[in-house]
Amino acid sequence: MNLKPWEAIIQEIVDESNRELKESGKGRLIAQWRAKLEKEPPHLALHQIDEIVREARRRLAATSK
Repeated sequence: MNLKPWEAIIQEIVDESNRELKESGKGRLIAQWRAKLEKEPPHLALHQIDEIVREARRRLAATSK
């Protein structure tokens, strides 16, 4: 899947997550983003939201190593 259209969203999720000190805060932040993406235009399909969140988590895991 081409994630380029959502690069700004993914980067914003990663940046906000990096400011969180605790893992529970990071998980809560990602859950909030998922809910936000479901509501806001351009109403994304669930599989698109899953791809965005999956990529954000992959990048967070790569930066935490």
